[in-house]
Amino acid sequence: MSHSISVFISASHSPKLPSPPPVKLSLPFPASISLLPVTRTLRKTSLVVKASDNGPGGVLSASLQDQAISAAPAVADPSSIDVDAVTEAELKENGFRSTRRTKLTCTIGPATCGAEQLEALAVGGMNVARINMCHGTREWHREVIQRVRSLNEAKGYAVAIMMDTEGSEIHMGDLGGASSAKAEDGEIWTFSVRAFDSPLPERTINVNYGGFAEDVEVGDELLVDGGMVRFEVFEKIGPDVKCRCTDPGLLLPRANLTFWRDGSLVRERNAMLPTISSKDWLDIDFGIAEGVEFIAISFVKSAEVIKHLKSYIKARARDGDISVIAKIESIDSLKNLEEIIQASDGAMVARGDLGAQIPLEQVPSEQQRIVQLCRQLNKPVIVASQLLDSMIEYPTPTRAEVADVSEAVRQRADALMLSGESAMGQYPEKALTVLRSVSLRIEKWWRDEKRHEAMELPGIASSFADSISEEICNSAAKMANNLEVDAIFVYTKAGHMASLLSRCRPDCPIFAFTTTTSVRRRLNLQWGLIPFRLSFSDDMESNLNKTFSLLKSRGMIKSGDLVIAVSDMLQSIQKTTAQLVSDNGQRQWSVVVCQYSSSLHAVACKVFNDQKGFGFITPNDGSVELFVRQSAKTEGFRSLGDSGNVEFEVEYGSNGRAKAANVIGLCRAFVGGWYSVGGDDDVCADGYGGCGCASDGGGASDGSGLD
Repeated sequence: MSHSISVFISASHSPKLPSPPPVKLSLPFPASISLLPVTRTLRKTSLVVKASDNGPGGVLSASLQDQAISAAPAVADPSSIDVDAVTEAELKENGFRSTRRTKLTCTIGPATCGAEQLEALAVGGMNVARINMCHGTREWHREVIQRVRSLNEAKGYAVAIMMDTEGSEIHMGDLGGASSAKAEDGEIWTFSVRAFDSPLPERTINVNYGGFAEDVEVGDELLVDGGMVRFEVFEKIGPDVKCRCTDPGLLLPRANLTFWRDGSLVRERNAMLPTISSKDWLDIDFGIAEGVEFIAISFVKSAEVIKHLKSYIKARARDGDISVIAKIESIDSLKNLEEIIQASDGAMVARGDLGAQIPLEQVPSEQQRIVQLCRQLNKPVIVASQLLDSMIEYPTPTRAEVADVSEAVRQRADALMLSGESAMGQYPEKALTVLRSVSLRIEKWWRDEKRHEAMELPGIASSFADSISEEICNSAAKMANNLEVDAIFVYTKAGHMASLLSRCRPDCPIFAFTTTTSVRRRLNLQWGLIPFRLSFSDDMESNLNKTFSLLKSRGMIKSGDLVIAVSDMLQSIQKTTAQLVSDNGQRQWSVVVCQYSSSLHAVACKVFNDQKGFGFITPNDGSVELFVRQSAKTEGFRSLGDSGNVEFEVEYGSNGRAKAANVIGLCRAFVGGWYSVGGDDDVCADGYGGCGCASDGGGASDGSGLD
């Protein structure tokens, strides 16, 4: 598959990319770079290099000058692109770079389940609606899902649905139907495994774990909801455990319970409980049937659970494209963190329950570790729990809460999540506004300070094709930062390249164009992505003309806006390799199309004009493609003309891999990058090897390098 990177200007000239002097670009290849203004006659410059499979490494430098290419004007059809009114208004009013990069997730509950409340959240910036299967009936959740889907359909939103399972850890009961209960300091409460007829006795709470009364001991400390309320066990009577409240607070239905003894978490038989309970499996079937975009699994202990669930979903989901989010909220999760995240499609830092199992002072460092690891492995990560907990009751957050939110944004987490604040709080819309305004402010500060992320991103590709995608996206993000472009456009059918671009955290937003509504909604969780649904073809130029026409017709792009376009669309080899790049008209590099029939075989290559050439030797015997570049010092190609042929022969290193192509009678040109084999065969350590020019074609290297 061919990939490309392109640079576009929405006018014949941009102050960000001045005409004189010519722009110099340096990027890993394979890639294509194009400079296009948004006009009926496109001004285009392209440097295209097709991929070899010789491994990573190498840099290709080029100078750009535009060249007129006629293009038929695309007819604007605003109805053929899906974008919500809020995003459209933001782009019209403030431009690309003002858009929010950090995504926002809201837990839907009694305070926000109505159609009007859901629309208010969508207008306020909600990207993902979370339904918590700890609360409510499946019918209630089905109605919420239907309202969100209707809102998306009617208003063009891409709000995704995340279903969160209850998990099999120890939980309180439903408080006899009450929405909450207040535990005061010194009050005596009974935690029991007995089944009670309604109503429950006063200050009595059911516990879902039958071994609870046997596991706890007098003197143990009982933590509710990650420590929001604390009790001390002072008596055990059969199935009942008598406790005294030591830290008062609000008790919520189905809250998680943990107990500590001598400063350590007591796990006992609780550690043997399955990650996915029988109720969870029924809820998962419900989520699959309703077509949710994400299923979040509570208290994940190992990667095997995630793998098992994903295979289950794949066998039953219509498209098999539901993403699995691992909730990191236990000691077991931390012990097996990398394996769990690698197996999952994303992670959630559930700090409330996590803080009940590890020392509180350890939570911030674990949060940062999880966020960084998720980014390295290209998995979206959500920071959750108690971000703005005071706003459940008060209209203004504490300064400490704002600082907490700011730190999560500064760490470049993909998303922030509201829990009780939006589910049952008194000020859900205000809480969402706080997340949005803080995110925008910290992101702007980061850009103003030119704090380009310096995190080392390891290679994660499992195939050579994926390696190409990674290199292209890394180059596009770096180029976007260096040129201070307004946006990156990515055309993607499955969303993979959009995800890779998000991983790079460029300073500009990423417009992700996809043909599928479900992919559009899933991409709405990831940092910096603004997903659009757009019908497009495999013709990149046609897609770009159409996109610019549609965006301009709706006032979402203006003259002077500079964008980079990335695509994973398949293009013909001839079209991909037959484009030109020039250096201010003084020197041109032409594409050379070559073939060889067998190893160590001399080949003839046609040069398309009288300028210096570079290109590919394409094997007929199934061997790897070789990139061939001539020395800038050699003038031989200039005399060949349009009909000239150039002969090459292929050299092989001691490892048996092709390493160089000799231009017979002119100069040696090494294979361009993508691997370093070391020792005598180390021909591409700095992208290209040395190239000596001998008039008799001796091919001796003087180490002078290539220009």
